[in-house]
Amino acid sequence: MTTPRRATPADAEGITCLRSELILSQPLTPDWLALCRDQLIERLQAHGDARAYVVEAPEGGLVTCALAVVSPVLPAPRYPKGLAARIQAVATRPGYRRRGYAKAALTALLNDLEQEDITLFELHASDESRSLYEGLGFVSDPALMRRTALPPQSRGQHRFGALTDDWDTIQRLADTFSRLDAENGLAPEEQWTLQVLKLAEEVGEAAQAVIGARGTNPRKGHSHTWTDVQDEVVDAVITGMVALARLRPDAREYFTAVLARKAAKFLPSQDSGDELLR
Repeated sequence: MTTPRRATPADAEGITCLRSELILSQPLTPDWLALCRDQLIERLQAHGDARAYVVEAPEGGLVTCALAVVSPVLPAPRYPKGLAARIQAVATRPGYRRRGYAKAALTALLNDLEQEDITLFELHASDESRSLYEGLGFVSDPALMRRTALPPQSRGQHRFGALTDDWDTIQRLADTFSRLDAENGLAPEEQWTLQVLKLAEEVGEAAQAVIGARGTNPRKGHSHTWTDVQDEVVDAVITGMVALARLRPDAREYFTAVLARKAAKFLPSQDSGDELLR
């Protein structure tokens, strides 16, 4: 097994990418990646508040990270030094999981933190990672609550300008899925085939929702609502857009051109003022 090592400021970019790709609900934009990387470079310095352990693949590149941020709290008998550590990010790339990397990195990180007399640790656990944390002594606390207040610049626009275009989000999704499939050894044509089949699956689920909304299946009756139908249609649209983005690097422009060509069959020309012909 590859041995975890203490992270240095040079690992900031790799850790930031792992967090963006594998932990956050939506990957960071390049501007946000740069901001997080630059902050982490500083915070991983000897005087900083970040601690991390990483695992490198034999061929190079980070495949696992365990990152914590240390913060002061008022002291108490169970944490007399008045320090707490929040486990900010624990992640392993899909092709390297089930090898004990995350456990080894997190164990090394916790040992280092305890050497600093830090005794209070907190983290957010997903269902799939809960057993790992429980094995290292973490327990669930039903009293813990969370609140996120959006900063003013996030109410209507991002930190780095206007809200991201929907196609930017689609492209990030397409890039993420393509990377994961490539790591699993799938050739491009295999990836495209599976993505289009996924589109067929989503359309089928929309059709099932319509049957459920109309109650035409005598066995299931009214099993869906029209809101369910709308959600399934959105899933199909998103999947189709991702499929196009994976098939063509110019997906946005191609979509616009095809949309204009198709629409011209049904919509009047804005220049000529011709009436709609059916």
